[in-house]
Amino acid sequence: MNTNSNEAVNTTVVTAGDQAYSWGVFLLVASMRRNGMPHPVVVGAMDWTDKMKNLVLPLGNVTIIDLPRSRQCVACQKPTMMASDAVKTDWSCWVDSDGLFVGDCSEWLAGNDIDEVRIKRCDPPPPDFTPENLSTWKQDVERFWGQSLPESRYATRVQSGVILIHKKWHPFLERWAVQIKNVLPSDVGILMKQGTAYHQTDESVLSSLLCFDTDAPRVSETYKFDGHTDKTRFYAHFGYNPKPWQMWNTYASRWREEAFLTVEWLVENGFVKRNEIPLPLRRSWWPFYRCIAPAAPWAWRAIKLKRKIFKS
Repeated sequence: MNTNSNEAVNTTVVTAGDQAYSWGVFLLVASMRRNGMPHPVVVGAMDWTDKMKNLVLPLGNVTIIDLPRSRQCVACQKPTMMASDAVKTDWSCWVDSDGLFVGDCSEWLAGNDIDEVRIKRCDPPPPDFTPENLSTWKQDVERFWGQSLPESRYATRVQSGVILIHKKWHPFLERWAVQIKNVLPSDVGILMKQGTAYHQTDESVLSSLLCFDTDAPRVSETYKFDGHTDKTRFYAHFGYNPKPWQMWNTYASRWREEAFLTVEWLVENGFVKRNEIPLPLRRSWWPFYRCIAPAAPWAWRAIKLKRKIFKS
């Protein structure tokens, strides 16, 4: 694919990750280029090595922004990144860095209603969508912004893995960023304790605003990135830990062929050397990782615990 294509696109893909997710970003952007998606990409990089930056940049039309070191999950940077001056297009589309595009999803990246945010609604409503949490969301929205809707607009919350929004809503993104700063701890991880109003951290804060902010974009009725519209074009979200560049788990294994093809495309086109690829992303190692996939979540927790103990 020619990444210098002059095809007119009006959406920038935005993503971010710390060094542990840098290979995820590399896979994500590579899947775009392999599938003919020429969209500009803005990457928030926290503590990346120069080597990883120099792997991603040659994929073309990529801007890397160095994020300040923080103990807070990088996902909390979503609204700031989406409203960044580095985004030159009318539309920005946040995409989580632990996934890849299957097929050419350019059509799904084309916004057509500036008053609508294209994002996935949870169906059915998840366990944390409770009257108690809704009450907290409403109170916080009113506390920070002076007013709130009397009742929630929606009967469920949203998932924030993919968010397509027009630049008109930069003030809304700024409110999201301010509320993240005020209601989430400075060292929050991906999740908070069960039973808290903001268990899903940045995602919960976004949901609170979409439900109760008096000036919020309308949530789309349809969401096309998950393969329900077209099984040949979608965003494959690996979701659970460990990630495929660390160790395959059973859930993510369903998309191993796309990951292997993307890595092989990178090698064939000279973007990376075969010996630089993490072992789980090498097709020849799949029989081994297939065997340990069912136990991968527990094995990965043990590895992380060991690292934490010896680091301290």
